[in-house]
Amino acid sequence: MQNFVVNIFGSEYNIKADRDGEYVLKVAEVVDKKMREISAQYRQPTPVRTAVLACMNLVDESFRKNEAEIEWTRRQVGLLIEKLAKVV
Repeated sequence: MQNFVVNIFGSEYNIKADRDGEYVLKVAEVVDKKMREISAQYRQPTPVRTAVLACMNLVDESFRKNEAEIEWTRRQVGLLIEKLAKVV
């Protein structure tokens, strides 16, 4: 485990991670960017509320991406099954 210091939404956080520093900084940048977007868009009264909305948005984006990837995989498998059926 390595220790890292990251800045998110104006606050510094000490992070322990088993990933490299570049990865940890990239994750922190994504979180910081999303919190700033939420803050500018919704003007939440506290950083905690901004963080919760940012997390909700990031998880929603992740779920949607996963759903899209699953649907794409299903379509590809369906096409392969059709091709195999024609050959057999």
